[in-house]
Amino acid sequence: MNKINKILLYGGLEHQDYKACQPEIAADNHNKVRVYLDMAAGLLFAVTCLSGGMGVLRDKSMFYGAAFIVCAALRMVDMMAAEKEGLFLQWMMYAFAAVLYVLGIVSAVSNTEELSVSFIAFTLAVPLLFVMPPIHHIANIVFFDTIFIVIVAVVESGRTRTVDIVDAVFFGVVSCIISTFTMITMYENAFSKKKLLEIASFDILTGMKNRNAYESERESWVTKCSLSLSCIYVDVNGLHELNNAKGHEKGDQMLQAVALEMRQLFGKGSCYRTGGDEFVAFVMDRQDPAVRNTVEDLKRILKTRGYSIAVGVATQSAGGIDVSDLTKLAEKRMYLAKEEHYRVLNQNGR
Repeated sequence: MNKINKILLYGGLEHQDYKACQPEIAADNHNKVRVYLDMAAGLLFAVTCLSGGMGVLRDKSMFYGAAFIVCAALRMVDMMAAEKEGLFLQWMMYAFAAVLYVLGIVSAVSNTEELSVSFIAFTLAVPLLFVMPPIHHIANIVFFDTIFIVIVAVVESGRTRTVDIVDAVFFGVVSCIISTFTMITMYENAFSKKKLLEIASFDILTGMKNRNAYESERESWVTKCSLSLSCIYVDVNGLHELNNAKGHEKGDQMLQAVALEMRQLFGKGSCYRTGGDEFVAFVMDRQDPAVRNTVEDLKRILKTRGYSIAVGVATQSAGGIDVSDLTKLAEKRMYLAKEEHYRVLNQNGR
């Protein structure tokens, strides 16, 4: 039962993995909604215009026109609320799917003497348009399949009614199965893609984001802060000497200790390993004295473990932040601190 629940609710993933994939899946679904609405509105508008002069389509022109208006209205709503996702996105996907299902039902029952091929086609195709938990697709299929069967039972008769009902049940089950396995594959692909991106963006030794992530995310910090942005530039003192004296394993332990304390003080999402012994952290909306106090805490904690770091701190107020200048200033101050560290060390003869 657990495995079935996991398949139906999370596309076969663990709950935490499903949650981790949701932002990328939601963004992809939102892009699909926009493309589908544009395509559907354009196609329905063309069909509506042509149906007036084509006898085979004339009887359905009103339905095509109504579907065009709904798709155009949905696209306008999306344009006015372009940044919204969550429940809004769910509503948009369900609304678009409903338009297609209803169009299929109307098209199918408008001619009670013919078999309902169009609804069967929509039943098989619509669940493949968006990535969502299989249970959602199954619920949609069952809901609209039931509506279709009830309408067919009322308006059709004889062999046509029997065949349409049997087809609706059979292809509804087929669609549930196909969409479920398709969603499992798509969720697995989304999770694999996320893991590959994490591997490409994270430093395995320290558990921090790496320089690739630093370069791609650095400018985005400007938009995240509302008061100020601080850059903390850290260099580990004595790593080369420790590697030579006690081996690279001890050097790795030093780097891991620095990374651990930085993540705890500044947050995992704010810290980067930018080089062999260099780290960068960003702090938003904290006054410079508070940031420097946290840096002193970092230095004190590491000193108790026998490690030393050189740190440079720079802060800029929101509205005038240049991340490149900010990081360069923090790096310059770090090098000055490092020079001072070795000057004192040489004076003491150590």
